[in-house]
Amino acid sequence: MDEQSAETPAAALLAAQAIVDEQMGRLRDLEQQARREIDTIGASLRQAERQLDEVTLQHRTALQLRTPHVAALGERMGQLRQRCEDLSLALNNQRHVSRQLDQLIRQIEMSSSSLTEITSSSTSDPWALALRAQVIHGREEERVRLAREVHDGPAQVLANSLMLLETCAMLAQQSGSARLEQMIDRLRSATREGLGEVRRFIADLRPGAIHEHGLVEAMKEYLRGYMNAYSARVILEADTIPRLPDEAEIVLYRIVQETLQNVQKYARGATVTIRMSVTGQVLTLSIRDDGPGFDPHEVARRAGRSNWGLTSMRERAELIGARFAVSSKPGHGTEVRLTLPLAA
Repeated sequence: MDEQSAETPAAALLAAQAIVDEQMGRLRDLEQQARREIDTIGASLRQAERQLDEVTLQHRTALQLRTPHVAALGERMGQLRQRCEDLSLALNNQRHVSRQLDQLIRQIEMSSSSLTEITSSSTSDPWALALRAQVIHGREEERVRLAREVHDGPAQVLANSLMLLETCAMLAQQSGSARLEQMIDRLRSATREGLGEVRRFIADLRPGAIHEHGLVEAMKEYLRGYMNAYSARVILEADTIPRLPDEAEIVLYRIVQETLQNVQKYARGATVTIRMSVTGQVLTLSIRDDGPGFDPHEVARRAGRSNWGLTSMRERAELIGARFAVSSKPGHGTEVRLTLPLAA
């Protein structure tokens, strides 16, 4: 009787855990579906925005030249503007759904943690982990919000300026003023370059396709864009990496991104080698460049702006329980190393 009374609670807890696991699987499927929908709507929105930019340029040119297509282009421009607004609203609604599902999943995970006593250490405390995750996801949401504001503000102003300059260049060519045409061409090139920089900034703010394709594939996609933009050489060597919690993958991705931006700023032209390996229950991320290097003690002593990037990366690593280290020496390149216990 004593054995039966001792086993019954354990059996009940196991049955409860099985029920929770089954429902959690269904919730995660719904969350993945919401994320895929976000990507689909986002792609449609970007396409509609590009079409709107093209039609707006055509409409302004038609107004300048007084062609008979002005009315049709104006109507098309209105349709595309309405489509962009509809897609933007749908995207915001879908993001809200995804956030609500993610929050529900985390709440259930925390509530059901008492069913399985894995460890009593603070690193696996579900409430502490949830707080860290909230900080990381909050930062990501802020970056997305900033990307949206930059897209709707400075990027749009530059895009509109470039359209007007295209019209000015055409009118200058018709007027036969070589000097004016040359000046407009230089201004147009500078505006196009500035717009490209702003768009790269927006792309860096937005998260990569981590949720859908995993950390390694998202990094490969980012590296392709990075190498094309800066004509840089980056070598990626990665083992088969298991899927990590969302916040861990986000932090690793952002540290790679931040490090490469530092390389572009302080060691332009250097070859970068990124290695991700798993040994036992530890994941190691190493990012090494063969640039001029620096004195870490001197950077730490100066602090302020020059130390902000390293401090930010260290704080990100600590949020997921990882160790962060930077080793460098003048004339011998720089290595950023992060070690993450997978059990944590």
